[in-house]
Amino acid sequence: MNIKDLLSEKRILLGLNAGTKEEVWKAMAERMHEEGIVEDVQAYLDDVASREKQGTTGVGFGVAIPHAKSDAVRQAGLAMARTTKGIDVGSLDGTLADVFFLIAAPKDADKIYLQTLSKLARLLMHEEFRESLRKAQDSGEVIDTIEKMEEKIS
Repeated sequence: MNIKDLLSEKRILLGLNAGTKEEVWKAMAERMHEEGIVEDVQAYLDDVASREKQGTTGVGFGVAIPHAKSDAVRQAGLAMARTTKGIDVGSLDGTLADVFFLIAAPKDADKIYLQTLSKLARLLMHEEFRESLRKAQDSGEVIDTIEKMEEKIS
């Protein structure tokens, strides 16, 4: 399983002007809805918010990985957003998040859900990867950055 296989260029939002984590989640969920990944945006967002209440998905270094398994999701998918300013997500290290990856998985898709979360966390541990995501000029460059880092850590 590769991260790039769960992500499409249409689900990469660069320069997103949002003031709250919920606004970021909604923008990404709507893109997933447009591509048929998420069936019911509000039901999925409710599940993401419910998951967030269990503990922050702000992993630090300016990154958040909100996620949820949900009956409102048709198939596993991923969206990415880079915001114009940092947003308080309650990160473990106190940093504001400007890079977000939203994971959507059907309720019964434990394996792909956990694999995606684990692999993203491993990729995001690398400072060069995070910085490349922040410098990417377009969604194609984001996909290339992900592919190169996946090859590097494989």
